[in-house]
Amino acid sequence: MCMYCYLVCNYNKCSYLRLFVNREEMLDKIIKVSNKSDKELTFEIGSNSDLILENTITHNLEWTIENFNKSPKGYLTFPTKFDMVEPILNLNHNGKVIVRMSINPEEIINKIEFGTSRLNKRIEAINKLKNAGYKIGILIAPIVLIDNWKILYENVIKELYEKLNDEVKKDVFFEMIFMTYSYVHKMINQDAFPNAINLFNPELMTGRGRGKYMYKKEIREEGEKFLRDTMKKYFPDNKILYIV
Repeated sequence: MCMYCYLVCNYNKCSYLRLFVNREEMLDKIIKVSNKSDKELTFEIGSNSDLILENTITHNLEWTIENFNKSPKGYLTFPTKFDMVEPILNLNHNGKVIVRMSINPEEIINKIEFGTSRLNKRIEAINKLKNAGYKIGILIAPIVLIDNWKILYENVIKELYEKLNDEVKKDVFFEMIFMTYSYVHKMINQDAFPNAINLFNPELMTGRGRGKYMYKKEIREEGEKFLRDTMKKYFPDNKILYIV
């Protein structure tokens, strides 16, 4: 359970697995919309849960990949923080699935992303997925400005450069997202994780609508410049889709 996730606000501190049983209906709708479009569409299918983790119980991800590969058009994509990718490695995905691994420095994983896979395991999973022919993206997200954050994020980008295989580095793309937070997050986390760090920093954050917070404009601009400069140093030829 990650302290910053919007699902904390949906499920409160009682994190549980919610399953939709009409998977045939949902996938059929995706395929129909995709094939009616005059351009290639990419469908985000992992907004409500981590599909790699869920798949260890339901095997829904395996079913979805195997059935979507029959569609003439379109792509599926989902993010994950878990390394249990073996069940999907030998599937016939037909190059139509984009797996985006979420990455953070080990210190942030330990303090904020409770119960998720270790950094080295996530990197190993990226290499396995690429060797299995999947398209790969890396989410450096959320970017959390704790003490020594510049050192932490340069080190994690350097570690990616050192440990990702050449096939991954050839065409992996990046997305970068600064953390946003809210009053509801703060109250739930204080109750659920009383000994955890406080993610709300009034010196760095400002209001963003009612009860919501984001890093101040000048802080974000400084962070974006640092991240772009660091990426240019280690991944000069790889695309950064956005930094927000």
